[in-house]
Amino acid sequence: MTRAIIFDCFGVVISDALEVICARLRAKDPAAADEVRGLVHASNRGIITPRESGEHIARILGVSYEQYRQQIAEGETKDVELLRYIKELRQTYKTALLSNIGVDSLERRFEPGELEHYFDVVVASGEIGYAKPELQAYVITAQRLGVAPEECVFVDDRSPYCEAARAASMQAILYQDLAQFRSELKTLL
Repeated sequence: MTRAIIFDCFGVVISDALEVICARLRAKDPAAADEVRGLVHASNRGIITPRESGEHIARILGVSYEQYRQQIAEGETKDVELLRYIKELRQTYKTALLSNIGVDSLERRFEPGELEHYFDVVVASGEIGYAKPELQAYVITAQRLGVAPEECVFVDDRSPYCEAARAASMQAILYQDLAQFRSELKTLL
């Protein structure tokens, strides 16, 4: 029986500007793209601060930190329709946001109290020290929701993260768009 639905942030709730930047960089300089991925991973796990990661990434891209932050901000848009649907789902199911993100980075993207409007629990990898696809990230999120992992549906736009959720005993939906997600979720529920 499904009691909770856990959503990824970037690529699902918010468009993933960093992924676009990395794809462009990979076409020109794969080693630099790998270095950016490593910096993001370190920030997501709380090893370095988001500011340290961002400053280093800006240097790799050859732009100022402010220009890098502007590229990210301009490339990120919230999926208002999905958020509306999450609010509907929350009337019946517990909801959570599980994101590979550094500590305090969500506050830059959401207004005060906004996350609480949609999610019962918000888990940032930088806060817990585990990042998807590490199984502990999924287990901690289920624990904070007060449900067993097998009572959760996990939603992400990246296949490896969905596979890891299944390894943690969750059901998973690979997110493509709202219509596809609603259809697949209806089948699972």
